[in-house]
Amino acid sequence: MKILKISQLQIQGLEEPVKNSELIKENLLKTIPFNPDIISTPECSNIITSDRAHLFKYATYQSKCPVLDVCFKFAKKYKKIVHIGSLLLKKKNSKKLLNRSFLINKEGKIIDYYDKIHLFDVNINSKEIHRESQSFNKGKKIVVCKIKQVTLGLSICYDIRFPALFRDLTKKGAQIIFIPSAFTVPTGKDHWETLLRTRAIENTVFVVATAQCGRHHNNRKTYGHSMIINPWGKIIRKTTSLPKILNSSINLEEIKVTRLRMPSIYHD
Repeated sequence: MKILKISQLQIQGLEEPVKNSELIKENLLKTIPFNPDIISTPECSNIITSDRAHLFKYATYQSKCPVLDVCFKFAKKYKKIVHIGSLLLKKKNSKKLLNRSFLINKEGKIIDYYDKIHLFDVNINSKEIHRESQSFNKGKKIVVCKIKQVTLGLSICYDIRFPALFRDLTKKGAQIIFIPSAFTVPTGKDHWETLLRTRAIENTVFVVATAQCGRHHNNRKTYGHSMIINPWGKIIRKTTSLPKILNSSINLEEIKVTRLRMPSIYHD
């Protein structure tokens, strides 16, 4: 039996990387009594805003990111694996940013990273319009990596609407797929839980979805409702629209048991 303990940091992200580094450090330290194997943060963990000019002014290069530095030091000091849902980072010789997810090992080193493939170009309503392709470079590489003999798949937010990506991650061996997010409130209410459960059910994997919540810089609003879902599609734990640390234990044997009951992953 393989039990894994996971802490999810649902935060109300702030408008500058330095402020978010303090917020995330504070939350990371609160997980210590639970003694998790992996700690996960949301999308936009270093900066969240609806103001493009502000975003480009305060985003840093990867080597200068204070959130990344905090996570490196925490992982090394406390021997924890940290999954940073995503950081919005400058890229040398590019007019656009990166939306990049990281896995950090117990030595405080980057194991791998993933750049968001599907960019959020959507008109939610007349007041809320998103054009990520104007500000971000599109990722090109599907990423899975093995930690503690467990294979993890990486995705970010809007990726959730593209099932082929999750099938590819599963076919590459992913047992747990991370879907860190900064979901909008209207789409969150109608689609968030349904999409998460669907991705878990159709691939018989665990889904770990850590989200931003609340009201942010320039009146950006996010849905929250972080959750973790088992391979049968049942929600193990979830939270509401307020900041919270979600602590869960999962049994990886459930993947094997579920695939004996429902072997659809082997039939396509």
